[in-house]
Amino acid sequence: MKYLPIIKYVLLIVSAVLLAFGMVQGEGSVALDVMLVWSLVMVLLTIALTVIMPLVAVFQNPKSAVRSLIGLGILVVVFLISYALATDDPIRLASGKIMDDSFELKFSDTSLWMTYITFAGVILSILYGELYKVFKK
Repeated sequence: MKYLPIIKYVLLIVSAVLLAFGMVQGEGSVALDVMLVWSLVMVLLTIALTVIMPLVAVFQNPKSAVRSLIGLGILVVVFLISYALATDDPIRLASGKIMDDSFELKFSDTSLWMTYITFAGVILSILYGELYKVFKK
């Protein structure tokens, strides 16, 4: 894992460059397409690593396999819920154009729902941790 900091910085730099490219291009569809493709690459990379890393951990420490598999199961459930809530209804943009690519709409909506659910889970876990400390004393 000695290469992890390098990988993180490379991904951060690529994301920043693509964000700057999107800002320079304005509201053109090329910039939007580039950002959506990069989002897809990042989500697929995250999914791949989320599946691979617990498998590596299972072989290194079999006792911790249960906790890793529970985390992976929770991630799959959140994805399935997000996908079920997502729609691919066409969207009218401010420019008057209609965005009707079913894959992009479903992908974007699923990503948004996953973000909302994950954020709610983080807030609930923070509240649980703080309340647990208060009542433990």
